[in-house]
Parts: sequence; structure tokens; C-alpha cells
Amino acid sequence: MRQLRLVGWLVMLCMLSGCALLSTSQKPEVHLVNVQPGSHDGLQQNFLITLQVTNPTAHELNISGMSYNLKLQGQKLISGVSGGLRPLPAYGQSMVKVPASANLISGLKIIGAFMEDSTQAVEFELEARINLGWWRFPVTVVESGSIDLGKYGVK
Repeated sequence: MRQLRLVGWLVMLCMLSGCALLSTSQKPEVHLVNVQPGSHDGLQQNFLITLQVTNPTAHELNISGMSYNLKLQGQKLISGVSGGLRPLPAYGQSMVKVPASANLISGLKIIGAFMEDSTQAVEFELEARINLGWWRFPVTVVESGSIDLGKYGVK
């Protein structure tokens, strides 16, 4: 019985040390760099998204997969998944091109939201869930902000 209790404590210590590795200051960073339209099929538009993924840790990150959503004005517009990504070196960054798609009906909802709100700023949110090969639960990273369309001559 005593040995079983000792094993239980050791397992808990190992789990806690794993959590410490993924503290908020140690999360990978994901930034939206570019969205290129691709082919379309019926009501689905395909895109190629370029993401900059940064590893702020002293350890290489083996990313087994990633899922991502891009919201504009609070409406989910583009989503996708990607697997087989290259490992990120310690304190390194990499540009990753990943496929994504949007349902054109979602696009109509966003156009409606733009028509209701005449401001020149467009709110966006990129949510990425990164699966690390050795860690069972995905790490969620969110980047949000606004884009001033007036800056780009859009009225």
C-alpha cells in the first residue's frame, strides 16, 4: 500500500512539472501574416494562410498538428487544420503555410455586420490550438486586434 501511494505521488509530481513547462510565459506564439485566396468549390472558398510561429522556450517544440480559426467582427470566417509540421527550434520562429477554408454563408454574415457598423476598424481574432507530440492536451494561443481599413484606402 505504501509503495502504491509513493508511485501516486511520483506521477503527480511528473504531471505538475509538465504543467510548469507550459506556463503562460512559455506558450508558443502564433501571428497571422498573410491570407491568400485559392480555389473555390460551391459555397466553400479555400485559402492559404501564412502564420509566424515562435518558440519562446529553451527546448525544441515538436508540433504534431494545429487547428485554427479566424474571426472577423466576432464571426468565424476561416478555419482549418494542419498536421506534420516541422519542429520549432529553441528560441526560434518559422513561417508556416497552412490550408484553410471558409463557407460563403459565413462571409455573408460578416458583410451584414460591416453594413450595420460603419466604423473603419475591423476586429479580428486568430485562435490556434497547437498539439505537441508529447503533451496530450492542445495549447491554445489567441491573437486579437483590429485593422484600420481607412489606412488602406477602404471607405
